[in-house]
Amino acid sequence: MIYYRRISLFSLLYVSLLLGCGPSNPAQPTTPALGERGQVEYDYAYALGVQALIYGWAPVMMDVALVQQTSVDAPMTNGQAPMNMFGPITRLWDYRDRSYTTPNNDTYYIQGWADVEEQPIAIFIPAIKNRYWIEQILDMYTESVVDLCNATVGDQGGYFIIAKRGYGGELPEDIPVFYSRTRYIWLAGRIGSQSASDKELVNDLQLQWRIMPLSEFPDGGEQPLPTDTEEAPTVQFPQGLDWFDRLDKVLAANPLAEDANILQPLAYIGIGEGGTTQLYGTKKEALVKAFKDGFDIIVDAAKYSATPYNGWNYEYTAGRYEADYLQRSAINMNSIGLNSPERAMYPKRYVDADGAVLHGANAYEITLPADMSVNYDLGGFWSITMYDAVDRFMVENEIDRYKVASMTEGLVYNEDGSLTIYISYAKPTDQKQLANWLPAPNDDFMLQCRLYEPKQAVVNGEFKLPDLFKIDQ
Repeated sequence: MIYYRRISLFSLLYVSLLLGCGPSNPAQPTTPALGERGQVEYDYAYALGVQALIYGWAPVMMDVALVQQTSVDAPMTNGQAPMNMFGPITRLWDYRDRSYTTPNNDTYYIQGWADVEEQPIAIFIPAIKNRYWIEQILDMYTESVVDLCNATVGDQGGYFIIAKRGYGGELPEDIPVFYSRTRYIWLAGRIGSQSASDKELVNDLQLQWRIMPLSEFPDGGEQPLPTDTEEAPTVQFPQGLDWFDRLDKVLAANPLAEDANILQPLAYIGIGEGGTTQLYGTKKEALVKAFKDGFDIIVDAAKYSATPYNGWNYEYTAGRYEADYLQRSAINMNSIGLNSPERAMYPKRYVDADGAVLHGANAYEITLPADMSVNYDLGGFWSITMYDAVDRFMVENEIDRYKVASMTEGLVYNEDGSLTIYISYAKPTDQKQLANWLPAPNDDFMLQCRLYEPKQAVVNGEFKLPDLFKIDQ
């Protein structure tokens, strides 16, 4: 296990290259003879390529999602919608949905993408009583612009304005205004599901959300009925040289002045210069290798990111990464656009109490305390969801249960109010275990807990989930 937050990205690269212990030790050179520049150029392009990958993983993921989600002519029931429109996802997502990693099975999404380059946008959100909701707004680097929710703006709804940083035009009086660093923003809205019977109510709420350019405020943005479609689109993620070309594109569209000094050296590998097309063979070969090894670094960081406790990994910096680019990449590889800790915490695990990788051929149990430290009065709740360990998507199972949560019906609690969850691929024969069963694949898997609207004890690290133990079947 490697604790990446203790060293910087540049220290990591420098030490690994200096000592010849990079992820796959791609070059393993002796000092090249004077005049033999090929190896030197390869090594430098490789080092910059890994740096680019770790810096740029999150914005490339966001750009892939933007293009995929907006590539339609009208709103769809799978969340797709044209730019500056909302796309309501009209059912809870499950194993069929592979648009982005670790989607939840707890809320109905109401999401969209907006362009605030020419003018701000206005959002209208209806009053939402006695129910969890959030409109999480992120820039293209997954920094939080604002989280609109019960805890921040109350349950009365209303209008809110998002402008690009530096906008100097007139704005309506008495309307809250928030500023994005980038022209494109992701509006990742969610409305909590309290039972299997509230789908119609939530779908009606989704149609009341509106988004409009400021020039059409306050009467624009009427949402049409979405076109019905069953499945979400599958992600087509760029690899190798295509990934570096995609990074060049997204950085050009969403430049950050404060990162100019960091990005300037990347011109050596085509970033900021139109991509890799004009590079010659040595640099291209180095970037292909850099993509693979940089990807491996991010995967490992994603498995062991941030703060581990009892086998769970806690991420307390989501939405506020500053210069911790590896943490930003790791968190977004697990869950693109993770909420800030005050709105939700997402501890996850890949191993049991003995450090062995979780696999459905085994059986496990975890006993959750009666007090899961969430603010139920703000609509908060908790859940633990099953995902495969490779792609981090939900897993098909015979009882259509993808999570165990505070709203799950039919659970059998212990006398002290605690809850013991049983996890395995094989269906339990014991009736209590069956009632509290979270089905696993017959393969490696990961678990992600969600603590929506957590209490301060969660945010400041005092509350910790218990460990998970392998048991006899």
